[in-house]
Amino acid sequence: MAEVVSLVVGPLEVNCYIVWDDKTLDAFVIDPGGDAEDILDAVKKEGLKVRYIINTHGHFDHVGADAAVKAASGAPLAIHRDDSALLSDAQEQGAIFGVKTGKAPAADLLLSGGEELKAGTTVLKVIHTPGHTKGGICLFDEAGGLLFTGDTLFAGSVGRTDFEGGSYDELMASIKRKILPLGDSVRVFPGHGPESTIGEEKETNPFISSARA
Repeated sequence: MAEVVSLVVGPLEVNCYIVWDDKTLDAFVIDPGGDAEDILDAVKKEGLKVRYIINTHGHFDHVGADAAVKAASGAPLAIHRDDSALLSDAQEQGAIFGVKTGKAPAADLLLSGGEELKAGTTVLKVIHTPGHTKGGICLFDEAGGLLFTGDTLFAGSVGRTDFEGGSYDELMASIKRKILPLGDSVRVFPGHGPESTIGEEKETNPFISSARA
C-alpha cells in the first residue's frame, strides 16, 4: 500500500509529493520544486530509498530541487520527452518571474506515456496529459486510487494554458478523455493547492462542467 507525504516547496508553493511502498520503503519523489533540505529530511525521517524522481512537467517551479535530490539519492530523473528541453531552461524561466532557480540536470528517463514506474509494489502509471505544457503528465496509482495531476487539474480549477506550448483545447481533452474516466473516488493530488477527488471536481469545478459538455 502506498503512503503519501505532501510538502509545499519553493516561492510558488508547489506541492512536492513523496510516495512510498509501506512494506519495502521504496519511494518516488514527485515535483521537487525547491527546498531540497526539507524534502531530503522527510525522506530520511521515513527511512526511504528513492527509486525515481519524477517531474510532472518542466516548469521551473516544479524542478528547482531536482539536482540536489538526485545528487543525494542517486535516483534517476524522469520527465516526458516533450518537456525535456524545459529542464535546461529552468534558470531562465525562473529569472523571468524574479525567482532564482538552480540548474536542473538532464533527465535520465524520457517518458512517452503508458509506462509503469515501480517502487516496491507501488506502481505509478504515466498518463500523458498535454495542455499546460506539451509534455505534461499525470501519475496514477490504480491500486490505491491516487492521482498526481501536476498543473493539469487543481481543486476548482485547471492549469494555465497561456505559456509557450500550452493549449486550452488540449488541456480540456486530456481531462475529459484521460482523467475523468478513472473514477469518482480517485483522490486528486495537484501541483498546487488542496487535495480533491475526481467526483468532487465533476460536481464543483466550472472548467470540468464545460469539458463534459
